[in-house]
Amino acid sequence: MRLGNGVHDEGWLQALIHDHPAILPIADIEPGFGDLIAAAREVPCGHGFIDNLYLTPSGDIVLVETKLWRNSQMRREVVAQALDYVSALSRMGYDVFEAAVARGQEAPAHLYDLVRDHPEALEEAEFIDTVSLNLRRGRMLAIVLGDGIRTETEALGDLLQSHAGAHFTFALVELATWQNPAGDILAVPSTLARTEVIERGIVRIEGGTATVHPIPAAAQQGPQSISSAEFWDMMAKRDPSLPAAIRSFLSALEPLGVYPDLKASLNLKLDLPDQEKPVNFGFIMKNGTFRPSPLAWTQPEEVWRPHFEELAGMLGGTVIDEPNNKFVAINGRSTPRIEQLLPEHHGAWVAAIERVVRKIAAEAI
Repeated sequence: MRLGNGVHDEGWLQALIHDHPAILPIADIEPGFGDLIAAAREVPCGHGFIDNLYLTPSGDIVLVETKLWRNSQMRREVVAQALDYVSALSRMGYDVFEAAVARGQEAPAHLYDLVRDHPEALEEAEFIDTVSLNLRRGRMLAIVLGDGIRTETEALGDLLQSHAGAHFTFALVELATWQNPAGDILAVPSTLARTEVIERGIVRIEGGTATVHPIPAAAQQGPQSISSAEFWDMMAKRDPSLPAAIRSFLSALEPLGVYPDLKASLNLKLDLPDQEKPVNFGFIMKNGTFRPSPLAWTQPEEVWRPHFEELAGMLGGTVIDEPNNKFVAINGRSTPRIEQLLPEHHGAWVAAIERVVRKIAAEAI
């Protein structure tokens, strides 16, 4: 049984993705967003009602407009509508945004209540600041989702260009669903098209009217995702010099084969031919926390423990070794922050990682 056959309507589709946010292929579109938490349905924004609205524990905003597709004109209209919603949200402050969400269906009274208990949630003040910044910059993910979508990138180009002043990511997602005789539903999403975040635009004033246009391709500094832009913004909030320190550290690791992998956090990974999974030297979370724990998940104690002890020595900390929790702590139990390691311990940390790489390589011979 497929969507669009007269049995299921758009309300059914909205309820499905509200109750099961994991259906949305966020990892394909914005890998750094982490877990989606459904905020509300039918959220008023001044330009209509947003079908589905989501937040992440890190303050990212995702809106979804659903449609059972019938003709190309309707496809174009629903895309334009979704982009109008981005514009409407970008004019809201946090309090207005929170009030709008509260007027939606199945909504909480306070946004932070949605994420409060999530292990990757920011502190409340930082969450509010991040959501406010994302609203002000129009930094959000807009998804148009339905059945039977066909990519029409040329036809949609002018619509995306007209919203060049916002730093949004836009995606077209097709959702195919089947239902077996027992009533179980299989939902298979496919990301058919996505944009890179537009970071800058050119303001032109013609006839007294200001318009924003994308910068020429030759002047672009390379596309970014919202995830990476937000990560570096949050590092800069901790210390304006921190992004440069982290990038310098990553550059020093490159000859060792260690590379950054931005998911919900920035992971330090190494691919080796004899390892089933990448070696992970740890991750830097958006709140600045650094945890080397993943190294202990895949490597034997004679590999991970000396490395943890080196890190602990740099920080004046200790190694916590519990059955399901192995990490480096300072002040007894606190997890270190990245600015406590960089730039002061740049050289020592690179050398420590190199020793691990050499040890793993030697044991593989």
